[in-house]
This record gives sequence, structure tokens and C-alpha cells, in this order.
Amino acid sequence: MAAYELIFSSDVARIGQDPRLLAKRCKRGEVVRVRRGAYVPAAYWAGLNNRQRHGLQAAALVNTTLMPPTFNLQTAALLWGLGLVGTPSRLCTVTPDPRGGRSKHGIQRTLGSLDDGVTQLGGFRVTDKVRTTVELASRLNFAEALAVVDTSRRIHTTGDSVDAGDWDKDKAWGPASSAEDLRAAASGLAHRTGQRRVAGVLELSTDKSESVGESISRAQMILLNFPEPKLQGSFTLRNGRTARTDFWWPELDLVGEFDGQGKYLRSKLRGQQTIQQAVMAEKARENALRALGLTVIRWDWTEMMNPRTFARILNDGGLRSRRAA
Repeated sequence: MAAYELIFSSDVARIGQDPRLLAKRCKRGEVVRVRRGAYVPAAYWAGLNNRQRHGLQAAALVNTTLMPPTFNLQTAALLWGLGLVGTPSRLCTVTPDPRGGRSKHGIQRTLGSLDDGVTQLGGFRVTDKVRTTVELASRLNFAEALAVVDTSRRIHTTGDSVDAGDWDKDKAWGPASSAEDLRAAASGLAHRTGQRRVAGVLELSTDKSESVGESISRAQMILLNFPEPKLQGSFTLRNGRTARTDFWWPELDLVGEFDGQGKYLRSKLRGQQTIQQAVMAEKARENALRALGLTVIRWDWTEMMNPRTFARILNDGGLRSRRAA
């Protein structure tokens, strides 16, 4: 996402042209209005996903206001690469003024400090990783909060590299948030309800979850009262290769796999494989796991989000809810 693609009415006026021409070009479909006074070529906008468009809107706000905003909550989470579900409809910003907390013109304003827990990330001023994680976890439902905390805690392997200014990160930016730092930040929340909510999520969080889908899957298992699995099980296949699984219940010789579309559709995750090759390789890997005597169950996002369907899949693998017992 390149903020330099933005065209500002002020710049057009500065070079002696009529800025109203931008509005006419917008009506003709040549440019898209990102914010008041900020446009982008229509072809460029069409090539962006929702998260990248949100980032471009943030860049437009930064460049069209006298006082650069401090982004928080979901907007900050996107820039940190935390495990957010969906894309926020409005830009999330902090204001220290109790009278300035109204949300309008595509901006959600919340009351908060502009001094503590604030940092610069790329070209944007944002709440830091720990503060963003805790404030979001105190507001989201349990499953989404667990995904955010899991990603914030995850330790990256050597060679992991993402751009600080990328709004569509596959991995979180910066050092992992420690459980101790998150607990300390949670104790500073203004409301006891938020403190208790974050404490509960932290107790069940892990630094081993490798995707939002894995975290949401685990949250659903907890909510449905199924036995918690071991994460990232490792198995030596008969051909000598090692296979890692998302979930593993050793007492049942059962492994579970979350099938996110990104595994097959995102080129960064497929490497040099075509989609067809990725699907065939995954099928061969599953057969090799079954050859070890393991039962393999799989689910996708839609199945996971339907409690009845997800419970049936887990039951089919031999798992029983403690609630039913």
C-alpha cells in the first residue's frame, strides 16, 4: 500500500489548478475519494483489499489534519498485525479531551492518554502493542479477544520479516508481548469488568497459536467445553519427513486441522506451488498422518463458527464435551 498514490486537493490548488476538477474526475470514475480533500486513482483503489484501504484512509487522515491523530483499538491492531477478525468500518483514534469523544466522519474517537503507551509505527502514531492488545481484549468477545492476545504473545522465528507500515500483515510486528506486561497493563484499565475480562483471556492464551483461525478454533473448543488439545504436534512420517499439526489429542491419537483459505489462496503461504499443487500436497500429508494410525479431522471457518456443526466434527473424531458428561 503506497500512500504516495494519494492526490490532495491542497496540492492541486498549490500548483495553480482548480481542485474542483478532482470532484469531476471522481464522478467520472477516474479517482476515488478516500477522505475529504484526498483522492486516489480508481485503478489503484480497485487493487487493494479492505485492510489496505483502511490503511490508505488512515494515511489520508494523517495528511489532511493539522494535528496528526493517534490510532488505537482495531486500527492500531491492523498496523501491529494482531489477530483481528474483519476490518473496522471507521478509523479508531484516541482523544484526551472528554468533550471530543464524539465519533463522526468515519472516525471513532475514544477517551485516553496520548502520552503513555504510545509509539510511532511506520508513518503512523499508534498505541503500543501491549496497550492495543489489552484495550481490545477488554472490549471484544472471548474468541476474538483470544485471537488478539495469542498473536500479540507469539514469538517469531528467525527470518520472519514484515514491514512496519504494511496494513495487511501475515505476522505481528515487533517483539512478542509478555504475559507479565499484558497483566500489568490490564491492571491499569479503568474498569474492573475490563480487568477481569482480560485476566480471563490471558489465563487461556498461548504463544503457540499460529493463526487467527487456530485461536478462534481453540476458543470455540473452550466455550463448548471440549478437552483442550496440544498445539503444533510434530510427527515423523514414514518417508522421514516431519509433519506439524494444528491440534493434537494424544490420548485419542487424534489430530485436528483448521483449513483457512489463505493456506491455498495466498501466494506467500503457498510458496512456489500452484493452488492445485498445494491442495494435492495437503491431501498427501493427511494420508501420511493416517498411515501412522492417527485420526484426522478438519474444519473451515464457516464450520468452526457454527457451534452445532463444530461440535459434530469434534464428536466424529472421538471427542466428547465435558458438558455432556
